Amino acid sequence: MKKLLLPLLLSLMVGSAYGGVYKWVDSKGEVHYGDQPPPSNKTQKLNIDTPAPSASSAADTKASPAKTMNDKEVDFRKRRVEAAEAQKKQDQAAIESKQKQENCNNARGNVRSLQEGGRVVKFDDKGERVYLDDAARQKSLENAKKAVEDWCK
Repeated sequence: MKKLLLPLLLSLMVGSAYGGVYKWVDSKGEVHYGDQPPPSNKTQKLNIDTPAPSASSAADTKASPAKTMNDKEVDFRKRRVEAAEAQKKQDQAAIESKQKQENCNNARGNVRSLQEGGRVVKFDDKGERVYLDDAARQKSLENAKKAVEDWCK
């Protein structure tokens, strides 16, 4: 109740302190406005209606800072989520780049092994050693070179 009493009294005092606005024309023909009329000139009192502030506009001004804080909080959380997603993408790209480099190194190693000219051994499905003949070795070398082209771009 006390919170409502002070604004009410202040609004009543503002109305009584308002003296009015006067308009007059001086001897040179210039129009003047003022809160007190001059004693010698003919004046015209202007009736200026100023609307009283509504209760809803006062409530809106109090609610708007809270709204902006909520907006700021939402924006902050959104930026934080976007930053986390960007970091995750960056980490994933680094992992993929490292994996690609390892595959490139392995493919180059396979090409070197096949080009050195020694006997090449592979294991079959039973786990037994199988030596590659020249045709199979050439095909493996071509596959290894293709892998180098794919991984070492």
